[in-house]
Amino acid sequence: MAAKIQWGIMGNATIARKCVIGAIQKSRNGSVRALASRSPEKARDVAGQHGIPNLYGSYQALLDDPAVTAVYIPLPNHLHGPWTLNALAAGKHVLCEKPLACNAKEAEAMAAAAQKADRLLMEAFMYRFHPRSRRIKQMVEQGEIGATRLVRAAFCYLMAAEVLQSGVIARLQVEMGGGALLDVGCYGVSVARWLMNAEPVSVQAQASFHPSGVD
Repeated sequence: MAAKIQWGIMGNATIARKCVIGAIQKSRNGSVRALASRSPEKARDVAGQHGIPNLYGSYQALLDDPAVTAVYIPLPNHLHGPWTLNALAAGKHVLCEKPLACNAKEAEAMAAAAQKADRLLMEAFMYRFHPRSRRIKQMVEQGEIGATRLVRAAFCYLMAAEVLQSGVIARLQVEMGGGALLDVGCYGVSVARWLMNAEPVSVQAQASFHPSGVD
């Protein structure tokens, strides 16, 4: 039997706490070896709850752990690129939360670094592995619904009025890779490309902007 993937979780983000750590611990081929947080005292309960043996107070300390073979990066968008490059340089495989990067140039540099390091780099669009999604993809590919000519996709959630007015969270900060397109609009773009198995030949867009400058 192949050895389990030894995961390092880079950041105590909500998506990591509520979804990814538990899923890895329940998987057949993976185990969470380490959790890194800039505020380790806030992550201590999470590490204890999930039986994570190592808790680091810096992301670099996690990358310096030779037993960690792959890292999951759920950091704010603007940190995806730099820490993916650091992880690849440390010889780790990388599963990075969406959006992989804040722009195409950054994504290309990350892909090139992964190829050079001979390590896997994947964007964490988890929906593609859900049985429902895979069944829909199969139906489209096999023509069960006829020729696919149109994909409509929407992703919405409620952001409290006081949060929108304050503009203090990462999603509303331009310099942190904020904005609706990078946050959730990327799902609509991803699913259309995935189901149609094609790349767009032209793009039109319309946006409303928050006073902070993000869409």
